[in-house]
Amino acid sequence: MMQLSSPLAAALTALIPPALLAALAWWRKALTPSGLALAWALAVVICLCGGLGAFWVLAAVFVFTIAAGKLSKRIREPIEALLHAKGGRRDAVQIFCNVFTGAGMLLLRTLTGRDGFLWAYGGAMAASLADSMASELGVLSRRPPRDILTLRVAEKGLSGAVSCLGLAASALGAAIAAALCFAAWGGEQGAGLFFAVLCAGFLAALADSVLGAALQAKYRCPVCRRLTERRNHCDVQGTLERGLALITNDTVNLCNNLIGALSAGLWWSLTR
Repeated sequence: MMQLSSPLAAALTALIPPALLAALAWWRKALTPSGLALAWALAVVICLCGGLGAFWVLAAVFVFTIAAGKLSKRIREPIEALLHAKGGRRDAVQIFCNVFTGAGMLLLRTLTGRDGFLWAYGGAMAASLADSMASELGVLSRRPPRDILTLRVAEKGLSGAVSCLGLAASALGAAIAAALCFAAWGGEQGAGLFFAVLCAGFLAALADSVLGAALQAKYRCPVCRRLTERRNHCDVQGTLERGLALITNDTVNLCNNLIGALSAGLWWSLTR
C-alpha cells in the first residue's frame, strides 16, 4: 500500500478535520457563511500548531455548546429575541471573539516552544465552554437569577445574571475542557495542566459575568420598559441605562477568553 508523504499527511491532517467540523456546523445551521469561513481557518491554524489533540478540544467545545443549546432551545430562543443583540447562528465577529485567542496561543507556542502557551490555549477553550454552558443551561433554572454584583433579582438571560444552575454548568464546561486537555497532553504536562485549565475556565466565566453586569451596554426600551441588550427594541431606539455603549457581548466574550488564557499561562509560569 502506498504511504502518504509526511508533508501531504500533515496537510491532510490540518485540513480534513476542520472541514468535517465546518460541515457539521453548516448542517446544524450554527454559523453564518462568514462565521463558517473564519471558524474553518482558525481550526486549520489550531490543527497545524497544536495537532489533533488541540483540535479535539476545539471540536468538543463546539459539540457541547450545540448540545447544551438544544436542551434549552425552547426557553432560550424567546429570551434571545427579547434581550440579546444577536441570536441564532454565530457570525465571524462571534467566532473571532471565542476562538481567535486560543488559536493565537498555539501559534505563539509554535513560534516560542514554550508550553505555557499550550496551557493558555486550554484556558481559553475552557473559558469559552464554561461561559457557553452557563448561558445555554442557566436559563433552565427554576429560580430567578441574581445580578452578580448587586445580588438583586435579575431578568433571566441578561448578561451579569447568575444562578446556581448556571454556575454548576460553568464548572462542568471548564471541567470537560480540562479533562480533554489532560487526555491530550497530561502525560507530558502533568496533573497541573488539568487544574490550571479547570480553574482558569471557571474564573474567566465568573469574570465574564462581572464584566457583563458592570460594563456591558444595557438599554431601557421606552415602549415596554424592559432592560435589554438590544440597542433597538420594539422598533425604537432604547436609552443607555447601564454600561458603556462600546462594550457588547462580543467584547465581553473576547475578554473572557483572554482572562482564561492569561490565568492558565500564569499558573504554568508560577509552577515552573
